[in-house]
Amino acid sequence: MSPEETKAPYTVRWSDLDSETVTEGLERQVVHGDRQTMVRYVYQPGSVFPDHRHVEEQITVVLSGRIRFTVGKERFECGPGSCAVIPGGMPHSADVIGDQVVETLNAYSPRRDSQPMLCANSGSLQPAAGSGP
Repeated sequence: MSPEETKAPYTVRWSDLDSETVTEGLERQVVHGDRQTMVRYVYQPGSVFPDHRHVEEQITVVLSGRIRFTVGKERFECGPGSCAVIPGGMPHSADVIGDQVVETLNAYSPRRDSQPMLCANSGSLQPAAGSGP
């Protein structure tokens, strides 16, 4: 029997998962599959996720509110119904635009087992305490 034949599907309700604080005003919930990771982020108005990078590719779908991404030297805004694709290894940050709560779903591939690296002003990298957007 192949490994795929022995795996069973399952469902997860976000409301059943504990949230953890990433930075002030930013909470997340995480679900891991064998090959990818899904993270639900809830950003309070005024919250920022600092510049960081990770090896996994990231696709972020914005469910509510407006958010600004800085990816490398590019800046762009996303709102409900839009998504951002961020290549692995690319420095990026995010901040809330306006006074609404922002909710996103972030898919990471491959599975996100690494911790992101914060990008310090000096250009050196240091392990971050939490996973990034």
